Amino acid sequence: MINFTGIKCPVCGKAFTDEDDIVVCPKCGAPYHRECYQEKGQCIFDDLHEKGREWAPPPPPKPPVTAEVKDRECPVCGGLSAHSSRFCDHCGAPLPGQNPFAPGPQAPFQGQGGGSRPPVQNPYQPGGTPQGRYYGQMPFMFDPMGGVSPADTLDMGVSYGDASKLVKQNTTYYMPTFRYIKQTGRNKFNFCAFLFSGAWMLYRKQYKYGIVVTALMFLLYLLYLAASVFVATPALLGLMQQAGIDVSAGLSTGLTNEQLLVISQLITEEPSLYLELCLPMMCLLLMLALMIFIGVRGNKMYMRHCIVTVRRVKSADLSIEPNMTLDQKGGVNTSVAVCMFVCYFLLVNVVPLLL
Repeated sequence: MINFTGIKCPVCGKAFTDEDDIVVCPKCGAPYHRECYQEKGQCIFDDLHEKGREWAPPPPPKPPVTAEVKDRECPVCGGLSAHSSRFCDHCGAPLPGQNPFAPGPQAPFQGQGGGSRPPVQNPYQPGGTPQGRYYGQMPFMFDPMGGVSPADTLDMGVSYGDASKLVKQNTTYYMPTFRYIKQTGRNKFNFCAFLFSGAWMLYRKQYKYGIVVTALMFLLYLLYLAASVFVATPALLGLMQQAGIDVSAGLSTGLTNEQLLVISQLITEEPSLYLELCLPMMCLLLMLALMIFIGVRGNKMYMRHCIVTVRRVKSADLSIEPNMTLDQKGGVNTSVAVCMFVCYFLLVNVVPLLL
């Protein structure tokens, strides 16, 4: 016999108790209070009677699903993950205070002839083997901080974790570099900053210094073109004419040692001509010197930029989430990189044609 205790009467909606007088429909088996059944005079489940089906008790209510609290902050991207997570749900970085080699939830395992799942071995602990298999969540072997703890202090009020949220791309290079500069006080050469100079600074959102360096490089290159076309070339042609050299033949076939000796004697007599011939080379040397300076000082300048930006964000408005603001101000500017490539192409290929 079915126990109807706790089930609601389909007429009054009240749950049945052990003391209630309950009657059951002879056709479908639906329970009623005797008073409710007499009030209706018949069973109210006509659809069950027509289909020849029996009444079934409603399924028990499912327990409420409580979402796990996301209160673990990623030191790299600043995103929040579940409290039990070992790795960030957004970027995959290992979360502090978690052992990435700890076994995760294991499903039932039955091998041949029965038996349970073999124990998990950590190859980086004594007794572990690199050939051992991992069960549960796989360990994330890549450290986006390059071995630097995000909780360590980079400068007053700024941690390496704060700086990494601003750097975002290539933190595996910049975080150890910042630590090296902070600990030794020496710079570390940056080849990207050396090769691209102002474009690299703009790409890394150092707009103030990037605009200044880019403008200087652009001005020096224009001076190089102007000095080559309007100063060095006319001076060289004048020397060739004074030496009695056929200009068209000399430029096409090259100068002989005797002709070069005559030109050098003319330059000795008038030293200002030597300066005119070397003026384009001096512009190129100045460009190279500026590139070397940015390559040597670039990492330290970028570190100061990150420290100043983090401090400004933290002190601007306490009502604004600093991580969100750092995420907006951080990273790289790809559109600037594309624009600089187009400008460089035009500068190298179009401007010499105009001169």
